[in-house]
Amino acid sequence: MDILITNDDGITASNLLALAKAAVECANVRVVAPQNEQSGVGHSFSFYRSLHFAPAKDFPCEAFWVNGTPADCIKFALKHIYKDFKFDLVISGVNNGDNAGVASFYSGTVGAAREAALWEVPAIAVSLREQSDEALDFALKWVQKILREKNFTGMPKKTLWNFNVPQCSKKNPCKGVKVSTTSTNMFSDYYVEATEKSYNLMGGKIPDLREGTDDWWLDQGYASLSPQSVNLTDEQELKRLLSLDISIC
Repeated sequence: MDILITNDDGITASNLLALAKAAVECANVRVVAPQNEQSGVGHSFSFYRSLHFAPAKDFPCEAFWVNGTPADCIKFALKHIYKDFKFDLVISGVNNGDNAGVASFYSGTVGAAREAALWEVPAIAVSLREQSDEALDFALKWVQKILREKNFTGMPKKTLWNFNVPQCSKKNPCKGVKVSTTSTNMFSDYYVEATEKSYNLMGGKIPDLREGTDDWWLDQGYASLSPQSVNLTDEQELKRLLSLDISIC
């Protein structure tokens, strides 16, 4: 089994190394990750500038950094570095900060997994609501379980899993894993003046009280596993539009 690992916190992130060390116990692993931190870049990629890559040291497997975004790393790995190679799975993470709900739209971690899904490679994004030894250990053990049991092999094409671990500690361990829907609650965004004519974004996600969403399960102390599709078509609206006369001819 051959897997490709990336992240959005950069090649030097300790969680990336921890994920690689855990994964090599179960599979053949390659790492291609951003040279620098790329948090919040979503699914952006480089088009008007050249990419460079080089080997990265101190990994338990072959590893490279790319001077681009997480989506760049996946695209560049699949179409250049390993263009003659077939991966069974892509894992993106482990991110410091959860990417549940609408955060998954903005997340470079999830963006990398989505890029893999677009190329029909099964993909999993892994994130922690809050960094702790207990949360990271839970995430790594879950990844190893998935790799050993190969649950991902039944994933439909152009689908990804978004896995998030709640805040946890020795006194308050994670209660388990719940399959969930993706919350659509938006942020309570606002801007504060930092210096003259410059402003900083503030706010946070509005709590989702709908039982069964990823944000809701995280608040209950459970890890959430949300399947996401790259299918962008709103089927209900498609049917409505097909019933209308919208031609100007």
